[in-house]
Amino acid sequence: MTTSKGTIQGYNGVASVDKKHQIIIDAQAFGEGQEHHTLQPVLETIQERYKRLGISKNLYEEGIIVTADTGFANEANMQYLHENNINAYIPDNQFRSRDPKFAHQKEKYGKRHQTPSKSKAKQLIPASEFQFDPITMTCICPAGQTISSRGTRNNPQGQPTAYFEGRLLQCRHCPKKHQCMKTPSAADHRKGAGRQVSFPLNGKRAPSEYRNDK
Repeated sequence: MTTSKGTIQGYNGVASVDKKHQIIIDAQAFGEGQEHHTLQPVLETIQERYKRLGISKNLYEEGIIVTADTGFANEANMQYLHENNINAYIPDNQFRSRDPKFAHQKEKYGKRHQTPSKSKAKQLIPASEFQFDPITMTCICPAGQTISSRGTRNNPQGQPTAYFEGRLLQCRHCPKKHQCMKTPSAADHRKGAGRQVSFPLNGKRAPSEYRNDK
């Protein structure tokens, strides 16, 4: 199932509930993350089930009100509901901005999915605090340790760049680990990695004995 976070092994479960009797009247699994395309097959399945059980010949002509959340709101669904005379209430994803009841929601509860501002984000020790020697192709970290060279190669902008990485044991027991690494726990297991830094060579290639192009 393809989602905004990548492809996962799973299903999107959609359940329909009879509010008056408090029972589930339909439940289906769909192999897509989006929900809007599930509205029509769900409503048609409920209609057929009620007809087959002899409960109602046409459920949606008997004053039944259908409600669904914003995940089901799109133009195609609105057209389907209108053409089939289904009395439904489905808010669009901008309804809160128009409803005065939600006018002060952000002030009271904060923004949803709020990400830390740059000023509040964790400030790491910058690469400029590392002592890089482009002649010997060595690098000393702020804790005074010589970290390992990972060779030189072009960066995404095509500029020759020297790459370095702290050894696991160096970073694992370093007193500056939490100020130096974005994810300090990465140095706590065998398959992890230490602090990584890179330095553009400003068009000057390292001597051949120090190069490790890949």
